[in-house]
Amino acid sequence: MANVQPISSTQHGDVKIKDNATLAQSKNRHFAPVVVQEFVPASQEFPVIFIKDSETGTFRSIALLGLKPEENLFYADDAWQATYKPEGLTLSPFLLNQGEDTSLLCIDVDSDLINKELGERLFDEQGNQTEWLKDQGEKVVQYVEKTYATQNFIKLLLDNDLISSQTLNLKLENQEQYTLSGLYSIDEKKLNALSDEAFNALRKTGALPAIYASLLSMQRIHNLARRKMAQ
Repeated sequence: MANVQPISSTQHGDVKIKDNATLAQSKNRHFAPVVVQEFVPASQEFPVIFIKDSETGTFRSIALLGLKPEENLFYADDAWQATYKPEGLTLSPFLLNQGEDTSLLCIDVDSDLINKELGERLFDEQGNQTEWLKDQGEKVVQYVEKTYATQNFIKLLLDNDLISSQTLNLKLENQEQYTLSGLYSIDEKKLNALSDEAFNALRKTGALPAIYASLLSMQRIHNLARRKMAQ
């Protein structure tokens, strides 16, 4: 459980953030959140699909990183094993706490990236935010704005009945088998069956590049299988 605190010079004046080149917090995560603006670049390396919150019924878009829970096939102690880094992972340990009237930049003080010896400072000796912290804050705000666009994109898919449950059955060359359930993908048959009017409406929203990126990304399942075999 994250220990989230609003950032302040009083509490975090001597805090530093270590470099997170390996995306260490993802070591035991088999998926990473992605926003709709990431679908095209992320689809070059990961399956870009959806999961559904069992309690709220809310859909989220993700990049699949492993073939089973707590397995990240792109993590290594020395370097991240993919060209693309999901943006949400690069923002750690920062997040935005949004209230009705204000939004506060916060930090997970239990993160392994936080220390007092190495990395980027949050505040200078005068207690002012460093340019690095200001830049991180802007990235977090921009990412939150992208999540709103992603929610609108997913709503568009749902309104057109284009998200369907998906179960993936894989058999590796060594005969090891994996079944991935609880996943959702864009239904290509339903997409092709849309009326011209509905399809053109999708096109006008600019949603088609992300839709086709997600569809093509399903081929990356085989990349996961190859990585698993190479371990």
